[in-house]
Amino acid sequence: MTRRDRFGFAVVLTAVSGLLIENGTSSSPWLFFDVWGLLFVLPLYGLHVLLLARAVLATPRPTLPLLYVAGALLGLYEAYITKVLWSPTWGPTDGPVVGGLHVFQTAVLVLFAHPVLAFIAPLVIAEAHLVGRSGVIAGMPPRLAAALGSPRGRAWVAAALTLSLAAHHAAVPGGPVVVGASALANTLVVAVLVWWWHRRYAARPLPTLREALPGPRATVILAGLLGLHYVVAGVLVRPEGVPQTAGPHVVLAAIYVVLIAILIRLIRRDRRALPEHLRASPMLDHVQAGLADPTLRGTPPRPPHLDPALRVFLVGYPLLSAALSTVPPVAQLVVVVTWVVAIPYGAWQLGRAAYLSIVPPRGAR
Repeated sequence: MTRRDRFGFAVVLTAVSGLLIENGTSSSPWLFFDVWGLLFVLPLYGLHVLLLARAVLATPRPTLPLLYVAGALLGLYEAYITKVLWSPTWGPTDGPVVGGLHVFQTAVLVLFAHPVLAFIAPLVIAEAHLVGRSGVIAGMPPRLAAALGSPRGRAWVAAALTLSLAAHHAAVPGGPVVVGASALANTLVVAVLVWWWHRRYAARPLPTLREALPGPRATVILAGLLGLHYVVAGVLVRPEGVPQTAGPHVVLAAIYVVLIAILIRLIRRDRRALPEHLRASPMLDHVQAGLADPTLRGTPPRPPHLDPALRVFLVGYPLLSAALSTVPPVAQLVVVVTWVVAIPYGAWQLGRAAYLSIVPPRGAR
């Protein structure tokens, strides 16, 4: 792939992540149409997703626990950058606080919203609709992998995602017309980007997700930009929300250390399961693609306008958002049910990740 291709893919992947996590949760109703969204919010997600995706794709088939750990690390930016984990701007502000972190906001953002909407879902969408087989879907639990591997299954998953996002998005003020227009306008931006990517690769073999991500040199540059983002936002964005005592900073640092240690151990564990000659980057691409013959490449997915999952989201998200905004109790019920199911599941996956990081693989016992 050329640098231009990788840059284009980074733009599309960033847009997908931003749409799901920011517009879909009503945090940025006009994400692609205001300066703050374009210059701050989207780069923030893009840098995180690209760097964390490159990390997890150092394994042949990243497992769901590994993806959750990476997504939880992404969610922790809500401490130093937005200060929401320390000083909430939404939800109950007088709820329980542990180690300086507000439990409710931390649970929603670190165990559900960022792992699922900002990280895992965009990678699955990328593999299903933008690139060739890359190991992300294959690494899912068997039933989920089977559903995501078929057009009909993806349509049902898209329907569930659409309902959840529409319920969250219904909280946008202004009534059903504004809510529907916000969902439609932002979705159309992403739809155009997906269409452009398909046009670009209409007559070319699709890369794997790993091939489409930044190379080693670009990764170093992106890491530097992300670090700069943290420094600037830490100083300029809600500085009054930063704790004035050492305790909360020590707790957050400990969480970072634990999650990064788990991430590294899981990556090493999965790589050691491969024969040594398959661990190099070129061969790892073929392993992730599930191809026995390195000369073969992925076949293009069906065009966007023919894919049932994409059509379900394109049509359903704006319409359901507008409809649910007229019945707030129903929207709130869907949101609460989503949290009740997703937050414990996220905690379970992080627990599994911690367990797997310290238990030797079965073949090594």
